[in-house]
Amino acid sequence: MEFSIHHFDSLKSTNEVAVKLITEGTAVEGTIISTTKQTQGKGQSNNSWESEKGKNLTLSLILEPAFLEPSRQFFLTQFISLALVDTVKKYLPKSPIRIKWPNDLYCGDKKMAGVLIQNFLKGNSIEFSVIGIGLNVNQTKFLSDAPNPVSMADITTNEFDLEIIQTDLLNAVNYYYEEIKNEKGRTNVLTLYMNHLYRYQITSTYQDEQGIFTGRIKEVNSYGQLIIEDLTGKNRIYNFKEISFLTD
Repeated sequence: MEFSIHHFDSLKSTNEVAVKLITEGTAVEGTIISTTKQTQGKGQSNNSWESEKGKNLTLSLILEPAFLEPSRQFFLTQFISLALVDTVKKYLPKSPIRIKWPNDLYCGDKKMAGVLIQNFLKGNSIEFSVIGIGLNVNQTKFLSDAPNPVSMADITTNEFDLEIIQTDLLNAVNYYYEEIKNEKGRTNVLTLYMNHLYRYQITSTYQDEQGIFTGRIKEVNSYGQLIIEDLTGKNRIYNFKEISFLTD
């Protein structure tokens, strides 16, 4: 995939600009909207994403994954999560980098990156997908009420070149995007995603609408639902935002 990078000094939201290109009919796969300063960055469920000017990667990527049926759109979550894992582990090889379901990037118990995916369907395929990425790279002071942010600089005390980090990320994006275009690659992506999943097969504490319970993550199914086996042996199945991960 060829990337076309459109960089802005300041934007409210890179996803908003990418979505506008789609609605205007001018979107092309590989288009990247990036910014030095994002003033109203969006996270999942209308959460905000804090990013100090010039310190982090804030970008949105437009894809045309027509090869995926809507029922298999979770592969987009998996591939972009793995691209972030590979990018960060290149610089933090000894750090516990994990994917907190569905697509937050964690270092230990702290959040290093977030992803917001917006899909546009046409018939029985995904016509366009906008993948918004916020990766904490050099920011060391966080002012929002987010409970657990961390950056690459926090872990290493080094400052990183954002352009180099972005190039590494896009190389990883290219690799994993090709993987999900065929069944063999999808199997590989699923295996890697589960191997990097935060708290996978570890007995931990969770909370759902019924209360607090103890269980272990058993799997993530093809629809992207999280399956947790509780202490009675019952499988509990969750969609996004139906369960909270509690600190043990």
